[in-house]
Amino acid sequence: MGDTLWGTPAIRAVKKRFPQVGIDLIIQPQWIALFKNNKNISNSIPYHSKWYRQILLLPNLLKSNYDHVLIFHANRDIGRILPWLRTSSVWSHQNINILPGLSKNQIVPIDKPVHGILRRIAIVEKIHVPSDGTHMDIFLNDDEINKAKLFLKTHNILSKGFIYLNIGGSNLYKQWPTKKFILLSKIILQKTSLSIVLGGGPEDKSRIDDVGRQLDSRRVTHASHRSLIENCALISQAQILLTPDSGPMHIGYALKVPTIGLFWSKNNEGIQRNVLNGPDYCGPLNIDKSLSSVISGSFIENEVVNSKDSMISKIISVEEVWNKIIGFL
Repeated sequence: MGDTLWGTPAIRAVKKRFPQVGIDLIIQPQWIALFKNNKNISNSIPYHSKWYRQILLLPNLLKSNYDHVLIFHANRDIGRILPWLRTSSVWSHQNINILPGLSKNQIVPIDKPVHGILRRIAIVEKIHVPSDGTHMDIFLNDDEINKAKLFLKTHNILSKGFIYLNIGGSNLYKQWPTKKFILLSKIILQKTSLSIVLGGGPEDKSRIDDVGRQLDSRRVTHASHRSLIENCALISQAQILLTPDSGPMHIGYALKVPTIGLFWSKNNEGIQRNVLNGPDYCGPLNIDKSLSSVISGSFIENEVVNSKDSMISKIISVEEVWNKIIGFL
């Protein structure tokens, strides 16, 4: 989800520089909803990783001659699609180990880790498109906003009167412990008048249920059953979004919702191994401090194993997160 949204500033820049052009987006189907209201996109073409499903793409791909193909994010599977794209210009920021069909001359050289958004902007600069800023785009229509408000009203929750807690995380190590979510939620309910919406994908339902069972149901509801765009609209109405480094964090940044991002790190070895997963690469970029705050550290106590290591991460405590919430409030 984040890799997809990181492309929106570059897409916006292309459309601003060349307003007459059409822009097709080849994208995994689960993320198409993020671009439904994006006027910079002409067509969203669903991409599947399985080769036999990619065959279904061919009629859509062969009907167009493209001036440029810009690969914002790819894996080896998409290498099967590239030969079918009718173009003489292909650019990528990823190395040829990911896309062995490309030459070195088609790779934008980026010598050091930089934010994912800037990597995509570097690609469009190769076709003489100047940057149009780094803010990500999600466009919501009135109907989507009104449905979110109706959902909140049904649960006796005010717009801007709740904190959205994303309980999920794309990997296990990105999931802040449920016991800490429970403790934090109890503090929020005790010390503020705010309600709580527990968010996450369908795969996070058991974690969400574990948290919800420990809380006052009169001021807490969950949103794991709602669609992606419905959750975007719901997040847009939150006073604060608290989330690990995952897709909803980027939704918060795009919608300009005050967002607290929790970034897992372990020790020096872990930081080096996960350098492209740190806040400098995928955290807030040029976002006002009133709208973003980052906490980095270990999520669980037993990850800290070597107290002599100067790069050992502190534990992200409930108290530290609560203090960030107070700062936003």
